[in-house]
Amino acid sequence: MSTPYEGVDEKGGVLPETDASESTHTAVEPAREFPPYTRYLVVAGSFVIQGLACGVVHAWGVQMEYLSSHVFAGDDAKTSTLSYVGTLMLFSIYFWGLLAGWIAEVWSYQGTCLVGTVIMAVGQLVASFCREPWQLCLAEGILFGIGIGLVFGPASTAPARWFTAHRGLATGIAVAGVGVGGLALAPLTEFLMRRTSVAWSQRIAAIYILVLGTLASLVVRVPMQARGRSLGSFDWQAFRSVRFALHTVLVLFITAAYIVPFMFLPKFWVQHGISSETASVMIAVANVTSSVGRIVIGLTADYVGIMNTLVAAMAVVTASCLALWPFATTVGSGIALGIVYGFASGGCWTLLPLVAGSMFGMERLASNAGTFYTVSAVGAWIGVPVADALLRGPGGGTSYLGMSLYVGVLWTVALAAAAANRWRTSARLFVKV
Repeated sequence: MSTPYEGVDEKGGVLPETDASESTHTAVEPAREFPPYTRYLVVAGSFVIQGLACGVVHAWGVQMEYLSSHVFAGDDAKTSTLSYVGTLMLFSIYFWGLLAGWIAEVWSYQGTCLVGTVIMAVGQLVASFCREPWQLCLAEGILFGIGIGLVFGPASTAPARWFTAHRGLATGIAVAGVGVGGLALAPLTEFLMRRTSVAWSQRIAAIYILVLGTLASLVVRVPMQARGRSLGSFDWQAFRSVRFALHTVLVLFITAAYIVPFMFLPKFWVQHGISSETASVMIAVANVTSSVGRIVIGLTADYVGIMNTLVAAMAVVTASCLALWPFATTVGSGIALGIVYGFASGGCWTLLPLVAGSMFGMERLASNAGTFYTVSAVGAWIGVPVADALLRGPGGGTSYLGMSLYVGVLWTVALAAAAANRWRTSARLFVKV
């Protein structure tokens, strides 16, 4: 049976705050501090924030294609610069994790998400007045990226603070907003660009980010803030832990590997005779199953253990890259690969913060998870460029074997780190951990 987090009872009810010197907590009616439905609003708010932040990152691909084909067509230097916008946004999601997690714990989850939402909206508004790719790098890549970095960690970890028995399911639903946001905002952005312009699609994005993000941020909170902590009391003890180092390696390598198939599989399928329209549908299927996997694998972890489920999911992902990808050259096999990879890899993102919480304490989940994400920003920066360099190597852009092996090796290293932490937690095979 899982042990309730300090401040929350086994059924998810909120316990009262007590003086730090007290060794016990006395249960009270949860509604005295928060209404009993608060934890469900936290999950819903986190879902919306994840969808807005990461959905715009997905939608940037649509904008980049339009700008490359219409606004900057024929200018290779400018179209090349545009590619850095997406890289900067992806990098920012993780780079600001440590700062965002620590601010959320010391100050307020709600306040951190509100500030991040405003910065995201301002970033989109500023981007709408940009006329050069380097300006978009500053507005969308850096300014908007800071906003994403501030909201991503708190929105990923807040639901886990409200649940014990169903912590995996709650977190899975929250992070499923990433996939749903991409599915909703990419076609919406395409529609707005065609009917208005790129600039107005960004201004409209600023409006719905500000309105929906503000409403969502107002309900993202945790049952008990550590008011005695300060920015000067950061706990460095975790950095001396072997398990901390292993989990950091795990997150770093997963970050480098995860996005590569989603970016390159459509080109891989087109090269093997599948139409671009069909390939786009196939990758959409992978994105949908990624969202489903985040929920289902989170729910599974509630019953068989977080670490057990993470190791199993990562083993499936690794096998799909090494054994399925090189042979997924038809529509049927390609869809199978997308389903397997999307489902299992998406589920891993649900479990990463939960594993951190189980090993190092739920009360420090935001700052610890933020630390992992900040380190893994290196993976976000090098993952796709290295994969692209391998593709442009001896095969001249036609052989994806090196890329699939590269991604498979990254997942293998991450799997080894996860298995090592699982073994260090318990050497018994059939035990829930």
